[in-house]
Amino acid sequence: MSYKQYVPDTSEDWDTYWNQTSILKELTIVKTDGLNPIFTKYLKKKGINLEAGCGLGKWVISLQQQGYNVLGCDTYVKGLMKLKQHDSHLQLLGADVANMGLKPNSIDAYISLGVVEHFEEGPQRPLKEAFRIVKPGEIALIEVPFDSILRRVTRNLFNLKVLLKSPIRILVETLGLRPPRKLPKMKFYEYRYTQAELTSFVTEAGFELLELLPKDDLAPDRSIMLWSDYLWMRHSDGQLFHLNPTGQTIKRILDFITPFTYSALI
Repeated sequence: MSYKQYVPDTSEDWDTYWNQTSILKELTIVKTDGLNPIFTKYLKKKGINLEAGCGLGKWVISLQQQGYNVLGCDTYVKGLMKLKQHDSHLQLLGADVANMGLKPNSIDAYISLGVVEHFEEGPQRPLKEAFRIVKPGEIALIEVPFDSILRRVTRNLFNLKVLLKSPIRILVETLGLRPPRKLPKMKFYEYRYTQAELTSFVTEAGFELLELLPKDDLAPDRSIMLWSDYLWMRHSDGQLFHLNPTGQTIKRILDFITPFTYSALI
């Protein structure tokens, strides 16, 4: 069973999330992203490369600048409008990635970067839609959060800590020494998949699995996953995904073991 990640219900929605960033800020982290060598290996300059769930479109812009024919698809209308203002020549489609309305077998490469894991009912609908529109024999690149060994160990240690502290907390609150703790209302955010789970979903949709790859920022001082999951590894300069010296050392150690220890999965 895929691991469900929840966040406080008071946390930002997608509109707030995208309003806190900008296209130029997003573009600053493209050059060292681990997706670049994967795109170079699998994408073709000819044909249509579709990014389903493009957000503010950093990859639509970047890939077009590299000479690829790219179509960006998203339901976030404000983001698509910002993209058009940035470059009126961009090809954009306002549609749900689970029902894009495109002709069957019309896309040469399908790109999905951190999208299908946000469907609480599971990724089946967007993956089946991807299979419907991709030409036979062509490629789909699906990136999801990886339920890595590091994440599982961290989660188990946290659960153990909560379990050990619970009797003391209950006693203190029962004696009136401390007000009862109010737990925030939580909402579903995303799934995190193991290699076996992602393999099962993509093959169930009809795809043939070519390979599973780890993916993170390739710069030695940056990591998307470590920066996101471990706040104490963040650099004090506030730069996106920039690790402090401790975080950089941990990344080097994990890279020496295997990037599958902590990276996203594609």
